Amino acid sequence: MLAKKGVKATQLVGGLEPADRDKIIDSFRKLEFTTLITTNVLARGIDVPEVDLVISYDVPLKVTYGFKEPDYANFMHRVGRTGRYGTDGLAVTLISDETEADLMDQIADHYKIEIPELKNFSQLYEQYEEMRGKVENN
Repeated sequence: MLAKKGVKATQLVGGLEPADRDKIIDSFRKLEFTTLITTNVLARGIDVPEVDLVISYDVPLKVTYGFKEPDYANFMHRVGRTGRYGTDGLAVTLISDETEADLMDQIADHYKIEIPELKNFSQLYEQYEEMRGKVENN
């Protein structure tokens, strides 16, 4: 679907050989593609200063005896992939229900930060535009 929209993207998931994973990361650093879709395998250990947007499709959590709680360290590592080396960046976490909203509130309380809620894609676009200046419409 991204390719149809003209977005150069690839994926990096667990189970890849280290050499294959390194090749994908090197290609990303060289901007051979602009979008990297990955699992938590890259929540840690990638330093690419040009990453200006990270979108998490779920709230990182731990499940202990059936109880869900935020995975604070994993959250920080995910959002830490953007805004590196003093650059600006946005990190977005998609939530789908009240449980995930509560987990995000717990994360905000834990780190004593404000995590603003964006109600739609237009608000994300405005935030990105403010951060990077005028964004070309595709």
